[in-house]
Amino acid sequence: MPHVEVCSQQELPEVISLVDDAMRQRTGQTMLTDYPLVYQDSNLSNIRILKVGGHVVSVVPFLPRSVDLEDMSFTVGIISPTATSPDYRHQGYALSCLNSCITSMEEMDCDLSLLWTQIETFPFYENTGFEPVRYQEWIYSCTQKDRHLFRDHGHTIHLYDPSSQQYLDRIRTMHEEETYGVRRSRAEAAMLMDLPRSRTLVAVEDHSAVGYLVISDAVNKPGVIESGGKIEAIETLLRSALEKLPDKENLLAYDSLTGTIGGHLLQQSLPGRKELTSKSMMIRVNKPSAFLRKIQPWLTRNSSPDQQEFSIQVGETAEQISFQYRENNLAIGQHRLALHENLSRQG
Repeated sequence: MPHVEVCSQQELPEVISLVDDAMRQRTGQTMLTDYPLVYQDSNLSNIRILKVGGHVVSVVPFLPRSVDLEDMSFTVGIISPTATSPDYRHQGYALSCLNSCITSMEEMDCDLSLLWTQIETFPFYENTGFEPVRYQEWIYSCTQKDRHLFRDHGHTIHLYDPSSQQYLDRIRTMHEEETYGVRRSRAEAAMLMDLPRSRTLVAVEDHSAVGYLVISDAVNKPGVIESGGKIEAIETLLRSALEKLPDKENLLAYDSLTGTIGGHLLQQSLPGRKELTSKSMMIRVNKPSAFLRKIQPWLTRNSSPDQQEFSIQVGETAEQISFQYRENNLAIGQHRLALHENLSRQG
């Protein structure tokens, strides 16, 4: 078995060619610009490759991200576009690269690993402890005829110019005020606001940006993929986008399951259009006890008011974790209690 390596700058074009052949044929798109954060120089050490005869035949990258949700903070590693050359599939090459990524994520204290994939590939990822999660977001389908459902509040609308980066800092602030959770540096935000086949509309009030809307026609996620700011500004932007929509064309708009300001507006205006997407997501809990401690505030808020206690043991990691609820407080420890369950990583 060839050994797994870390991708270098010299090998990156071959990696991009491999993933484009697998996922971007005849689309006019390339993974290099569709996922710029994955392939930037600072993330090359998180791209695992396997070579045969001097050529890259399998690749699995991941992208570490910090997440803030309400009063909780944790780190995720996102498994990104994975591909193996057709002549080298079913030989364990991709699995070797994936295991190398998982080991690295655990060493970096990534609490969770996430990925999006086709249902047919679930068994491959389940071998390494990933568990399918069926629903992640709501989706609404809009047409030009729906424009009257959204009011124009008189905001001036500008098309964001990536070359000048005007409004970029305000867009970042509005994004952080939403419940998306993932932190972005200024450089990362600049790249994400300059994705091919997407545009960002900005609502301006008194010379200040008060709302934004990102619209994409890329094959990987078409529609209104992100918004933020004042609800009135988002409403103005949605109306404007629908007014310019060609007849008989649909515009998809997304809302995360945690809820966003734009999602609240869509629910108000289009309650009958709300549908769960069937995108196929998988999650792996890399370090169960560490992750549970980081989401302890959420566990406490969603616990029963009754006093209770129990413990679990996670077989793959041999971790023993105890939960003791007392008067709206939760203590997480390492004790074996009377009520005890043995679980796998996948639960």
